Amino acid sequence: MDYKILFVDDDPNILSAYTRNLRRHYRLTTAAGGEEALQLVQTQGPFAVVVSDMRMPGMDGIELLSHVRNFHPDTIRIMLTGNADMGTAIAAVNQGNIFRFLTKPCETADLAMALDAGIKQYQLVTAERELLEETLKGSIDLLFELLSTLDPISFGRAQVLGERARRIAVAMRMERPWVVSLAAVLSQIGALTVPASLLTKARTGALLDQNEREVLTRVPEIGSNLIRHIPRLEEVAEIIRYMNKNFNGSGYPQGPIFGEQIPLGARILRVASDFQDLLPKKRDRLDVIEHMKSRVAWYDPAVVIELEALLLEEHSREITRESRPVALAALREGHMLAHGIFTADGLLVVPEGTVLRTSHMEKMRNFQRISGLKEPIWVIGPDPEP
Repeated sequence: MDYKILFVDDDPNILSAYTRNLRRHYRLTTAAGGEEALQLVQTQGPFAVVVSDMRMPGMDGIELLSHVRNFHPDTIRIMLTGNADMGTAIAAVNQGNIFRFLTKPCETADLAMALDAGIKQYQLVTAERELLEETLKGSIDLLFELLSTLDPISFGRAQVLGERARRIAVAMRMERPWVVSLAAVLSQIGALTVPASLLTKARTGALLDQNEREVLTRVPEIGSNLIRHIPRLEEVAEIIRYMNKNFNGSGYPQGPIFGEQIPLGARILRVASDFQDLLPKKRDRLDVIEHMKSRVAWYDPAVVIELEALLLEEHSREITRESRPVALAALREGHMLAHGIFTADGLLVVPEGTVLRTSHMEKMRNFQRISGLKEPIWVIGPDPEP
């Protein structure tokens, strides 16, 4: 791989010397100051290594490398300066998290050794991050497949919930809206600890006794505690933990947090989840919204307003997006079900609203062999890309 290196110095003669002495061995880009360097970092980055002079007009090297760290944390940062005092070195290390601190004049061989070490460090850091990301993605995919197999009704509901919550998060400019969608699905992990009979009772709207209500109340806590042990899912776990917290601070979990102190993702998930639960009990979607607007102690008003706007948009799309029949043999991963899939004797296999995954396809094949499935299957939208 061809690793890019950025040199920053306000002296054009020094930049020319860098290019002349090192261009045969490295892919070099130069900048005549901090502002120009930041533009290059944003438009041409990430760079594997950034080497910056300390003393420059306007933005000095410490400030520049601190900004580089914010934009691209994996980039290796090297400070090169003629002012080799201890205070400069300490500030450079503390504020810019500097990998090497070199003094002018610096021999080409010494500079090349520092660049080689920086590239090697960049390779190690990025390889570790890619491994962690792939491991995390694989773990999440496995959890999704298990949830879709063990509790398809809850998983199908969570898929619909997650997509609606994600779109609200985008509208509210949440920094990482996919986190809410992930939390919606993984929040169902705690439900796997609940007796199936209690889940069925709750879904049908039957009256629950105090013990049953307490068991269901603890579902987010259980899910949050399980997910918290997975690296880099701490934010997801926090959203799940507070997804049933009322906007005025009452409810679970108990504590002084209220209003906008509650994580935005949790406030979004609370509104989207309750909307989904209330919808079967009301005449239409706007009735549910009006009911939720009256619950000022429960819901963040800003989230409810965004949900209302989203529902109006969904309604206009649904007018032109009708369901259509598809043969079982033509179903593929990515199809969204307009209606549930049932066995020949009426057992629900996959609920409506589910976006089909590998585990669903395997499950349907097994049921088809044993008891048969009712056809055709009704789906929404175009066929997924092969």
